Amino acid sequence: MPMGDPSPAAPDAPDSRTAPSPPIGWRASATGDRVDLSPGWSALTGQSAADSAGIGWMACVHPEDHGLILKGWHRARTTGSFAADLRILVAASGTYRWFRAQATAAADASGDWIGTTMDITDLVGKLSGESALRAALHHRIRNTLAVIRSIARRTAENSDTVEEYRSHFDGRLAAFARTQSHIMRTGAEGVDLEGLLADELLANQVGARASYSGPEVRLPPRLADQLGIALHELTDNAVQYGAFAREDGALQVRWWIAGDIPQRVLHLEWREDVPDGGIVAPESEGFGLELLTRSLHYEVDAQVALDFADAGLACSIRVPLD
Repeated sequence: MPMGDPSPAAPDAPDSRTAPSPPIGWRASATGDRVDLSPGWSALTGQSAADSAGIGWMACVHPEDHGLILKGWHRARTTGSFAADLRILVAASGTYRWFRAQATAAADASGDWIGTTMDITDLVGKLSGESALRAALHHRIRNTLAVIRSIARRTAENSDTVEEYRSHFDGRLAAFARTQSHIMRTGAEGVDLEGLLADELLANQVGARASYSGPEVRLPPRLADQLGIALHELTDNAVQYGAFAREDGALQVRWWIAGDIPQRVLHLEWREDVPDGGIVAPESEGFGLELLTRSLHYEVDAQVALDFADAGLACSIRVPLD
């Protein structure tokens, strides 16, 4: 059975639920016609000997691979050997499975080709999974570097001294690193919003002065990146200027989800309580304010409302989850 190019088109979800088929031996003429096939071919495809005669066997090969077979067959007659991967329709399941064919020219004077065809569906599935994982990791690394570059640039733009830059950059980088730890641990499950918030509050040692509540929410990595930094900026502001800068100050955070998949929206409310008052809005826009009012909207389509009331900052965040 002559086979084609070793890099065929993408498969139609090959069936990996059935056991691999045993190897099939075959013999083909120099023109590509079937000379001989082992009984395994009929057992696999349901074709009779008459149906597979000549190039009839190609009826069981995925249509997208036909052109590649002919091209590879002509090239193989020049090189003297070939190996090719293609999809064959399995009669028992009615689905395609991946097979690898290898052949060399016969040692006799017939001019025929002698080869074997082996089921490699499981191998293709494993390699496809590894390829997808590498692609996802590459994408994740690029996003991570982009976020770090953005943090460094915007921190520099909003710092008056090297020491101020170092302090703010270290804090933001540490917060981002905590988020990455969550992402690495949870993988496809998504990052737990409560865990992300609890880690940030713990890192700033605010203790029992903060309370929070809400349902379990799993954040995709890109959203976790942005909300992790946002929660750090809100906490850092509370430590320096807000509720945690006053002995009697407190914080309450709550969240909920509105809507159904694929239009769920996360609502998060951050409310600081400073009984003695005295909270004022910042005179200029720093990193945190820029992040909350502009960057979150640009990066994850969030809607943010800020209220620098005398009794404490109130921040409301609405962001699509899906």
